Amino acid sequence: MQLIPRHFTSRLLFLALIISGLAACGGGGGSSNDGGNNGGGNGGGNGNTAPIASFVLSSANGPAPLLITADASAASDADGSIESYSWDFEGIPAIGRIAQHTFADVGDFTVTLTVTDNEGATASTTRTVNVTAPASNVTLTGTVQILSSSAVDADVNDRLTATVSNNTFDEAQPLPTPVTLGGFANLANTGESTGNLFSSGDPGDFYRISLVGNELIALNIAEADADLDLYLWDDQRNLIDASMGTTASETLRVTTPGDYFIEVAPFAGASNYVLNVGQDTTTLNQRAPVRLSDPIAADELIVKMRSQPAGAKSVKLAGATLSSTHYSMQAASPASDRAQLYRLTQRATGLAPQGVSSSAAKGGMTPLQLSRWHTLMACKEFAARDDVVYAEPNVLVTAHAEPNDTFFGSQWHYPAISLPTAWDTTTGDSNVIVAVIDTGVLLDHPDLNDNLIAGYDFISDPQRARDGDGIDANPDDPGDGGFGGSSSFHGTHVAGTVGAESNNAEGGAGVAWQTSIMPLRVLGVNGGTSFDVQQAVRYAAGLSNNSNTVPARRADIINLSLGSSFSSQAEQETFLAVQQAGVLVIASAGNDASSLPSYPAAYDGVISVSATTITNSLASYSNFGPTIDIAAPGGSNVTDINGDGIGDGVISTIGDDSGANIEFGYATLNGTSMAAPHVAGVAALMQALHPAMTPAEFNNALLAGDLTDDLGSVGPDDDFGYGLINAQKAVVAAQLMANGQGSDPGPIITASTRTVSFGPFTSQLEVNIQNIGTGNPSVTNVTSSEPWANTTAPGTADGLGSYLINVNRSGLADGVYQAALTFSTDANDVEVTLIMQVSSLNLTANAGLHYVILVDANNESVLPAALVNATNGEYPFTINDVPPGQYRLFAGTDSDDDAFLCDAGEACGAYPTLDAPDFIAISSNLDNLNFESGFRVNLTSAAETNSESSTTASIAINKQTDESSQD
Repeated sequence: MQLIPRHFTSRLLFLALIISGLAACGGGGGSSNDGGNNGGGNGGGNGNTAPIASFVLSSANGPAPLLITADASAASDADGSIESYSWDFEGIPAIGRIAQHTFADVGDFTVTLTVTDNEGATASTTRTVNVTAPASNVTLTGTVQILSSSAVDADVNDRLTATVSNNTFDEAQPLPTPVTLGGFANLANTGESTGNLFSSGDPGDFYRISLVGNELIALNIAEADADLDLYLWDDQRNLIDASMGTTASETLRVTTPGDYFIEVAPFAGASNYVLNVGQDTTTLNQRAPVRLSDPIAADELIVKMRSQPAGAKSVKLAGATLSSTHYSMQAASPASDRAQLYRLTQRATGLAPQGVSSSAAKGGMTPLQLSRWHTLMACKEFAARDDVVYAEPNVLVTAHAEPNDTFFGSQWHYPAISLPTAWDTTTGDSNVIVAVIDTGVLLDHPDLNDNLIAGYDFISDPQRARDGDGIDANPDDPGDGGFGGSSSFHGTHVAGTVGAESNNAEGGAGVAWQTSIMPLRVLGVNGGTSFDVQQAVRYAAGLSNNSNTVPARRADIINLSLGSSFSSQAEQETFLAVQQAGVLVIASAGNDASSLPSYPAAYDGVISVSATTITNSLASYSNFGPTIDIAAPGGSNVTDINGDGIGDGVISTIGDDSGANIEFGYATLNGTSMAAPHVAGVAALMQALHPAMTPAEFNNALLAGDLTDDLGSVGPDDDFGYGLINAQKAVVAAQLMANGQGSDPGPIITASTRTVSFGPFTSQLEVNIQNIGTGNPSVTNVTSSEPWANTTAPGTADGLGSYLINVNRSGLADGVYQAALTFSTDANDVEVTLIMQVSSLNLTANAGLHYVILVDANNESVLPAALVNATNGEYPFTINDVPPGQYRLFAGTDSDDDAFLCDAGEACGAYPTLDAPDFIAISSNLDNLNFESGFRVNLTSAAETNSESSTTASIAINKQTDESSQD
């Protein structure tokens, strides 16, 4: 399968976490297996003993391209210390104790190390590296992993898949619960003409599912010009509810246990979609009623007509009749330039949902449901008229309490760090400023705009900036043309975790609600540069920089969710200066699953944050090692342990520019980039209570264990540093710092998650029971309400720690089961809900046919794609005959058959993560290239779109090929 590039440069090069504009070599680290030579040096006089220059190489020979790690840890100075390490890789310099370099050409090359001691004396030594001709017929193997509850619509438009009809109740496709499903639906003669379903259309996808009665069904529609509706039927084929809006999402709630049918039906156009079913942790808040269960007046519409052109004959609307394809209506209010009330006077005979016959009684719809269905259908049709501004149902209103943030219930990462308890003390202070140095921020995002203060754009290269100029005072994010259907809007996601507006019935919560966020833009197309980052850091700290200006008041805290493996003396000096200015700097540790240090996180004066999952384990992608200071939730989108139907990533604000406009919304991402702003937000809560807090005070509290819960080995370790950030402990510590006293919260026992979902596959999962308060409480008893669930205790003296929960499906009939696991303690009791499915059906995880591709440094692929189907819930792949070189590795589906990977609504992944697809130096066979793919879900709330537009494109696939490559 040959790949053809088509305007995908901007979409592909969205490395929002990698600073790519640096020197070819730089600080790094790694293992060594080859000897080194000592070098003599200049003693410098005054009796000083010269230092000894010595280093080892990870490899001194090998085929091109050859990546080597040079480690100068063995260099020494008998009467002082080594102050600097300078490298020369055949004319390419680097600094730092450990450095990396890739030799692309064949031949013998020299590596020279020069060390300087504290008295200015130097010493040098040189090694030779032999780079041989690259091997031929290189083979790559690996596995693409997916969420265990992944599923795929049985009839998608991808012509290389075989369709199995699921268009009726009798053909309904069985689903597990929870589930994340990728699908496609279309009307006849819409969508890609080459696809399976173009001519016939896909009139509706039916699914059958067993639910426990507290689920949210969410449909996310990929194409802006398509309209899909969501229906819920009981097992007797009676309509329970329907969601019939015209926006990018439809949602329904299930409150009663039972067996159900879910239908996704197209009203207009063709589109990919993602269907999520899971535990309902949200508070739905939408601008217009779109469900049959919503309180709307049947057969009544509110319609606003467009103004007539100047000089045109006015239209008398009072008593006027309007018609659409299937409906007629008459104005019921006096003529006006404002919106008017209309009543339906005629419905087309026989028009009804697919699952309903022409008779409502026979079709499982009540007369009221049918009237409301026609009302919502008429709204769609009249809204499509050129002379209509909008058409809405007439709402029946009642008094109601202010709702909570829509997605807070799915933000597991906040209870995991004891935030709700901390919020009883403080939710932040607008006088505290956190600088988010990133891709900029969508300044009009409704869940951020009130907390944003003036910032700056420090991207000096106009092409990278994508806003038409160099540095300027506008930090609004125009998008980076990122890969995966939309620009990354990475800084918006980070800023939302630090301080999204909360208790505003909008989206999700932030860590520090009241905090002021200073957006500073340094990352654009293909990342950013070290110089631009340094200028932004200096600006945030109120230090001189190349903008020739400083903020009205400097930031208190800087968040840097970015990094590279290269260090520089200039950067280190910058961060020390910022620390001396009193600014606390927090940075992500990196997503390379490596002990190699990542910068700026590894610099002195910077707090390095690793990432944890919902089970408080180290995330598979997270860096580790001696430079890690602290851990925070970064999530993993390939698990759904709390069973809410959404991968266990971090939910925060986002934008989507895959259509004509930028849509404001919310999404789950995972990475150390998501972990760092949790720590920055908690630091902002501390600063609100102790405005004079210094970086030294924060560091001392961290070292004392006052800010964290210990994870991993007892005491500080290479995975979690001093432990998982604990917001409650942190605010207590801040109170003590501020006035020498503070209330003792006493012992508070919590669970890492209150819901554990095993789905139909999993038999063992963990839950962490911990004390987030003070004192020394103990677990006294653990009981299960059902015999099919039991636990294995952690073996600690106090019973706190990680419990292994086991479920046994033996002898149980098909269905969904629920149990309560109660942890009794001498402080308080904690109840965890367990949900398990038993199914005799084949419900193996499957995200659809995947195309695995290699993309070279020119953003082109010269190899056929490997076509891979799921095997036991994952995708093992092999790519043969790979020419030596450097490549990025991607995988994804093409459900709409548009010959582009990773469109909205399609599964997408990259090695090592989609956030940061790294180049792989390929010179010999490689295996274990394992990474994740999944359906990105843009969680929508009440947010509208703005007027900005963006042009994006994907990776093109030439599908005119021999299909025998499919596994």
